[in-house]
Amino acid sequence: MSEPSVGLPGHNPLGHTGGVPSSVAARPTPVIAALTWAALCLVPWAGSASPRTEPGAAESGARSRNDPTTIILVRHAEKDTAWVGADPPLSVAGQQRAQELAHVLGDAGISAIVVTPWLRNRQTAEPLARRLGDSLMVVDPVDETVRRVLEHRGETVLVVGHGDTIPRLVAALMGQAKPDSMPVGYDDLYVVSLIPGQAARLTRLHYGAPSTTSP
Repeated sequence: MSEPSVGLPGHNPLGHTGGVPSSVAARPTPVIAALTWAALCLVPWAGSASPRTEPGAAESGARSRNDPTTIILVRHAEKDTAWVGADPPLSVAGQQRAQELAHVLGDAGISAIVVTPWLRNRQTAEPLARRLGDSLMVVDPVDETVRRVLEHRGETVLVVGHGDTIPRLVAALMGQAKPDSMPVGYDDLYVVSLIPGQAARLTRLHYGAPSTTSP
């Protein structure tokens, strides 16, 4: 069965969004360095899980079964709380954060972008997808999201989730029985690093303007 996706029209590459501060980096280079540091499992944020053997270890193409898999997880950007309806779009601040996400991850080697069906999640990922000329993989259930992510072993995947799903996704990816209590603000950027035969590691970073509220 083919993966559901949302096609995006092409456009000019996005640059840095002026006036939007970033606590991850002001330039792409430190961002890539931070993600590489996370992928090499140098410093965990919330400890490490026991070593795990990922299911279906056969690799395709040039990827090696020993290559690290990097999963970047962010919450959707700020939504428009004045919107009347069940599926609000991003607010102006949320749109700025989505542009900043495209700047921060534009050179991070993202090979797949996974979002939920909600408009705010898709809008959060769209600037990056346009920059990369990629489409969005739309998946809702947590277990199905994990399965789709693990189809991209040896690659770097972005997941745009929700405040209540990110802890569950992190726990599932790290092989934990239940999720730990963890903050999930709009500016949080979590990196799960999976290297076969080693303990999974979790690193917490930040991007864009500091998150002041989390409705």
